Amino acid sequence: MGIIQKLFTVLLLSQPILAAADKGAREYSPYLDQEYRQKLFFGDTHVHTPYSTDAGMAGNRLGPDEVYRFARGEEVTSSSGLRAKLQNPLDFLVVTGHAENLGLAPMIAECVTSAHMAPNDLIH
Repeated sequence: MGIIQKLFTVLLLSQPILAAADKGAREYSPYLDQEYRQKLFFGDTHVHTPYSTDAGMAGNRLGPDEVYRFARGEEVTSSSGLRAKLQNPLDFLVVTGHAENLGLAPMIAECVTSAHMAPNDLIH
């Protein structure tokens, strides 16, 4: 019998002894007899708007107002132009934005629009 098998056997055989010795001990968790609320909340803790460069450069056009309206279950027009609505509203939503380059994507989009250029014209 190898060392691993011997160790495993010792552990298996010692379990009833340890359990019996621990029977009179105080329970580990002080919360055993307490009831907890059983209500689950559903939401999103990480949503970016176009003000964050990664979302803005990827084509996100929904600002914080539209994002919160969507989370509350209202219909919005998505960045792709399709109408969108959640079947059930969210219980919570956190709009997060990257501090670095905050607002850069909308600023670039505005420059491109005011110069009457297509976004692909910038790539050569």
